Amino acid sequence: MIVGCNSQPNFKPNLNKSVSEATHETKPLFDVGYSDLNGDGLKDALVLLKGSNWCGSGGCSFMVFENLGSHYKLVSQSSITSPPISVANSETNGWKNLIVWTGNIGSVLMKFNGKTYPYNPSLEPVASKSQQLGSQLILKN
Repeated sequence: MIVGCNSQPNFKPNLNKSVSEATHETKPLFDVGYSDLNGDGLKDALVLLKGSNWCGSGGCSFMVFENLGSHYKLVSQSSITSPPISVANSETNGWKNLIVWTGNIGSVLMKFNGKTYPYNPSLEPVASKSQQLGSQLILKN
């Protein structure tokens, strides 16, 4: 279910086109939520892919697209991710930290390393209760 899906200011780039290019599928299935992750005033897209090509027993592929105004640019792709997906109040290297659910671990904190978010969330630290309470829910079950 999509939660943090606020409308974009003025111009909204074609997210479907960007996701299609990233997945090499003509009509990929996905859920999306929006949040300004890098503080530039544009809402970036948090995309959770759906379907047997992208999901397994541990979760689904998760992508973050930066809104550049005219188009979305793929910034990050992660594996084994499930909702809930939240944006933390904290940030690392100029981007908001993300809290995602993964496998049997639960909610983990994913930090931006300057180029991307981690590929495998199951290797990241468990998100503390205070990090979870202060976060903005973007995608939920």
